[in-house]
Amino acid sequence: MKTLKSVSVIALLVILMSTIVCVISADAQTVHALLVIMDDDPRIGTNVKVDRKNIVQLLGSIENELCEVKSTTLLSSKDQATREGVLQWIRNIHTEKNDILFIYYAGHGGMNEKNQTFLVTEGKWLFRSELVNAIEQVKSPRLTLLITDCCSSLVTQKIDPNLQSSRSMTRLTEKTLRNLFLEHQGFLHVTAATEEQYGWSNVVTGGWFTKNLMDALNSNPDENRDSFLTWKEVFETARRNTEKTFSQATFTTTQLQDMKQKGITSQTPKAYSFPTPLGVGSDDDKETVNYIFLAVVLFTLFISIRISRNLKKQYASRRRLSSHRSKSWGIVAIEVLTWILYNIFWTFVSSNWWVVVISIVLILIILSRRTNRYA
Repeated sequence: MKTLKSVSVIALLVILMSTIVCVISADAQTVHALLVIMDDDPRIGTNVKVDRKNIVQLLGSIENELCEVKSTTLLSSKDQATREGVLQWIRNIHTEKNDILFIYYAGHGGMNEKNQTFLVTEGKWLFRSELVNAIEQVKSPRLTLLITDCCSSLVTQKIDPNLQSSRSMTRLTEKTLRNLFLEHQGFLHVTAATEEQYGWSNVVTGGWFTKNLMDALNSNPDENRDSFLTWKEVFETARRNTEKTFSQATFTTTQLQDMKQKGITSQTPKAYSFPTPLGVGSDDDKETVNYIFLAVVLFTLFISIRISRNLKKQYASRRRLSSHRSKSWGIVAIEVLTWILYNIFWTFVSSNWWVVVISIVLILIILSRRTNRYA
């Protein structure tokens, strides 16, 4: 029976430690942010200044709630927003394994005859492909965010009276920021418009995509209601609202003719890639842990049956066999109960991993106190 008890302790450790591995998310040490703002453009300069204000407020919320932020801003009005200036900043950045790389661009963009998309920087275009290649050379960051609001043109829009007050972004909750910045890993690469589309802006709200992205962050659009906000959920909300903004906008006759000639009927933001959630927020992680639970329960039953057969071969008394079976079923019951509770309180456990640690300690104490009673 000591063998079964030892197996059970190991089994519970495997189950609960696997949960910890899935749940614990690494804290970010520093956010390294680069803002590239084309603020002296005669058409969109005023608009992108609003975008800059929104992003600075976002970074301020991150610094207040989560971790240190080291921010650099390259302004075209100061002749800083050059192709080489952007690439040089990326080449010189040094990140640790849990840091976040955040790059935001507000200005013009487009696509050439070879279907290569680019950002308009001073002196020379910065192709999206070479920007991504440079970012991929940066070592160590857990999460990389590349957000571009480009191909922007000034548009006359009917302004809702409430729109004026919406320029100031409300303070984001700590949970929203933690979900998005501390509990994701990988590469977020999104832009304001699909190829061959314009990315619009105005002097009140700035870039439509940036404005809707900030609104999505504030609204916490947890569509599947699992209490975990993903970048995909935020982007999908911003995408839908950007398309809605376009459909409700009032354009000039010249702009309408231009779009009709080019076949432009919407502004649809595009996502090239999304980061993946860390921890139990992922359904794949939940499925993996459930398989571990099943394997542990079956393994415990297998060992129990083996011990029972050995006892019979040794002509053990009926009382001893009954004691072994009752204790075996008790251990299996603990494992199954843990399994059930784990699935019931899946959402709670995903954001409170310390509960798992306490569960391990309590179960091990209970089992260790009964060691001397095992036959």
